[in-house]
Amino acid sequence: MGTQVDFSLGLAVETVYGTLVTVTRFFESAIQWKYKPVKVQGKGMQPTKAVNRLNRNTLARIEASGEQNVEIPTKGFGVLLQAVFGGLTNTLIAAGATGYQQVHTLATTDPVKSHTIQGVLPVLGGGAGSPHTFSGCVADAITFDVKEGAILTAKIDWLAKTMVTSTAAAAASYPIADLFTFVHGTIFKDITSVPTSTDLGKGTTALANVSEFSLTVKNNLDKGGYNLGGAGLRSRKNLLGVRSITGKMKIEYTDNIMRDAYIAQSSLGLVLTFTYTAGGTLGFDLVGPDPIYPTFQIVLPAILLGGDIPSSNDGQPITLDIDFEAFDNGTAAQPIWVVYRTADLLP
Repeated sequence: MGTQVDFSLGLAVETVYGTLVTVTRFFESAIQWKYKPVKVQGKGMQPTKAVNRLNRNTLARIEASGEQNVEIPTKGFGVLLQAVFGGLTNTLIAAGATGYQQVHTLATTDPVKSHTIQGVLPVLGGGAGSPHTFSGCVADAITFDVKEGAILTAKIDWLAKTMVTSTAAAAASYPIADLFTFVHGTIFKDITSVPTSTDLGKGTTALANVSEFSLTVKNNLDKGGYNLGGAGLRSRKNLLGVRSITGKMKIEYTDNIMRDAYIAQSSLGLVLTFTYTAGGTLGFDLVGPDPIYPTFQIVLPAILLGGDIPSSNDGQPITLDIDFEAFDNGTAAQPIWVVYRTADLLP
């Protein structure tokens, strides 16, 4: 027996694209799937046949996609980051420490990793859950979002090959982890140093007026691969397109740093860091020695601001809604780094 809260979501990396594997990594998150048989209707006509005929309505292809929303934990999130970004180094931070630093960067070669994702849905009135198992799942985009008073979240857009309902539900198990929230965050303008395999990125000037931040990274995967012999299913992994990195910030008008950068259209660097200190350390950096805490960090070497100049706000505090885009500035090794310090041995 169960209730409507008894939903589980598991994932595993596939060895062969579209070949189901047993899911082994589980997330306290929701996912909304869309499964669409795309049909074509024959145009032939017969006397007395006044409507479309059932035996002329046939399958063209299967389209499947999903949107996963997850609160970012201090453990277990690396596998999702790797699914999106593709590039990874994973290094023990210091001798004797229990913390590993994952540095995620944009992959520069196809193919992307594919995954099996299984959601087990509770049916009304209790009883055994109903598993929906999707194969050939590839991550097309991710959006990070945090607001004052809220938890740091991620939304991941998946493309899938197909779905089956006959695979048995895998037993779920979850890592013991905490959550990153707004109170754990800092944001800096410009960059003193970029991340290394064991060091975090560092910024120059702290910004104390940012109340909301979001960032979207799109892989812009191709939607083709429907070929003869595929029986209406995609026969290959989706291919990487030109990636885009865009974001938004809401700031209070306390100074003219952002206004002047917008007017001049001069590039800025950003370092956004969330450090969870309440759960104890993952060891110590023996050089410092500085404590090592679970950390989530985004480093953007070069962004250009959109938006507008400040305007009066009818006597209320003036705020600015700022759009931005990240670029390859020709100097930094990466247009984005996402660093995840965690007790996980592997992503």
